Amino acid sequence: MNLFLQLRKKLILNKYKNSPAFGRYYKEVNLNTPISETTFVVFDTETSGLNPKKAQLLSLGAMKIEALSVDCGSVFHRFVLPHAPINPSSVEVHGLSPAELQKKGEPADEVIKDFLDYAKGTVLVGFYTSFDLRVVSRYALELFGIPLLNYYLDAFELYRRRYHVSKSLDDVARELDIPLTARHSALDDSYITALVFLKLVYNRKSEPLKHLPLHFA
Repeated sequence: MNLFLQLRKKLILNKYKNSPAFGRYYKEVNLNTPISETTFVVFDTETSGLNPKKAQLLSLGAMKIEALSVDCGSVFHRFVLPHAPINPSSVEVHGLSPAELQKKGEPADEVIKDFLDYAKGTVLVGFYTSFDLRVVSRYALELFGIPLLNYYLDAFELYRRRYHVSKSLDDVARELDIPLTARHSALDDSYITALVFLKLVYNRKSEPLKHLPLHFA
């Protein structure tokens, strides 16, 4: 863990430690824990646009990795009621129609509250993680007064550091011999990302967590 990350973490925690939600949703992670003993939460979102400062969260999918195995019995997959009309062009990307969201969607505060509980004390993982993290953190901050206070990793960054090229999630999965199914739901993308992540870290399972390229909040 580099000094910049330590300083960033300290500053962020000091900023939010007096929030009533801090004690409920924040739990320290020991960076000396072996990777094989760390609990990760792999997550993905579907949103109404590509601007993380404005995009509406429409769906949030996640699953846990424990003992370097995907726990398919405790997946998280929720839909969010939009608070404003959705651009029809974005529906072509995520496939979530306004009618479907009205039927399946829940209030954002319920979804975010449950995700904060689900992810408490874990390390978050995504593919191009920054976008999803910024969207969910924005909602958490608006609704509960704290952002996501987790270490996080980017499976894309892990891949690029090893192979020195940039590729899409689909292309990385194919290269690593991970089968692609019909997808583009947040949960499906989380599952593919989880398998990619496991392929990239399995041979490092005895190393401490701090050896991975971590970021914080």
